[in-house]
Amino acid sequence: MYRLLFSVLLQSLVVVFVFPLIDSSFRVSNNVWDVIVIVLFFGFLNFILRWFLVLVTFGVGYLVYLFTLGLAGLVVNAIVLFWVANIFPDKIFVPGFWAAFWGGAILTLANYVAKRESREEYSGHERRNKKSH
Repeated sequence: MYRLLFSVLLQSLVVVFVFPLIDSSFRVSNNVWDVIVIVLFFGFLNFILRWFLVLVTFGVGYLVYLFTLGLAGLVVNAIVLFWVANIFPDKIFVPGFWAAFWGGAILTLANYVAKRESREEYSGHERRNKKSH
C-alpha cells in the first residue's frame, strides 16, 4: 500500500511540475484530486493495454517490447496519455505525440523510482527488525 501511495504521489508531482516543462502547451488541472485521478487512470489503462497486447499477440507483443529495448512500451505510454487526455479533456491537454511520448517516459521513470525506493525502504525495515530480535 505504501508503494502505491508513494508512486501516485511522485507521479502526481511529475504531472504538475514536469509536464509543463516538456512543452509549454501542456495543460494540467491545478486540482490535486484531478491530478491523482489522471495518474491512477494512466496506470490502469497502461496496465490493461499492455496485457491486452500481450494476450492478443500471443506473447509476440512482449518480444517486440524486449527487441525494441522498451521503445514500444514508451509508444504505448504515449497512446495511453492521449487516451487519458481525451477522457478528461478539461483536466489535461496533451499538445502532440512527442509531448505525450516524453510525458509517458517520465511517468514511467517516476514509477520505477517509487518502486525502487519503497523496495529499499522495506528491505531496510526488514533488516532492522531482524537485528532487534
